[in-house]
Amino acid sequence: MTYNFLLTFFLLIIIILLLLYTCICENYSNIDINNKSIDIVISRYNENLEWLKEINEEKFNIIVYNKGINDNFIKLPNMTIINLDNVGRESHTYLYHIINNYNNLADITIFLPGSCDMQHKYNKMKKLLNFINLKNKAILIYDFKYENVKNVLYNFTIENYQGTNQQNKEINPEFKLELSEIRPYGKWFKHYFNDIIIQHITYCSIFSVDKKDILQHSKEYYENLIKQLNNSSNSEAIHYFERSWEAVFYPMNNTLFFPLS
Repeated sequence: MTYNFLLTFFLLIIIILLLLYTCICENYSNIDINNKSIDIVISRYNENLEWLKEINEEKFNIIVYNKGINDNFIKLPNMTIINLDNVGRESHTYLYHIINNYNNLADITIFLPGSCDMQHKYNKMKKLLNFINLKNKAILIYDFKYENVKNVLYNFTIENYQGTNQQNKEINPEFKLELSEIRPYGKWFKHYFNDIIIQHITYCSIFSVDKKDILQHSKEYYENLIKQLNNSSNSEAIHYFERSWEAVFYPMNNTLFFPLS
């Protein structure tokens, strides 16, 4: 009788200790999630940003860089608004944010265009936010994966492009691009990123990056990149950057990669 009682008693103690260990692990996991800072950086021109109502904005610090001629967009309590000259589209905005917040970056920075109300962009944005919430990590959702982006797109050039968002086209119908001083794309890529090999392209300027992946490069590195985006609101270099965000933050060892579909 005594032996069985002691055995049962010790088994109960072991079960209780295992339960306590599980609870402690879960609590530490929750602490990590709650303490991870996340910034949403939005490059806005003439969009109303009504799509922000569809996200749980309380989880994020939202910074809107307004490059438009008005401020006719939704305002939220946790939103910071910074006015910028209309140059370089999203690429300039993202690099500007990094340069001016280099010593004060969030653990995860989510980069979004103001035109996320467009269905394909909205879907990608929602998928990005869902992945970040699920994995508690920065995520880059890629549209295409190649063996070597520079080689596959080496001869890519573009001379005309008009923004696809109707709200933006209403006040800016320009389509003629300022050509890159270095072209085609492959030569431009080699000039700025040497012979590194990247495989992923994320279109629509919708992605996130871990702070560690940003800070592995110097502030001067980003200041050098942004120079080519300072003079025009519609430059060819914008389209080169859109195909090269993995190269900008290479190697992205702290950011996860997921396919769009």
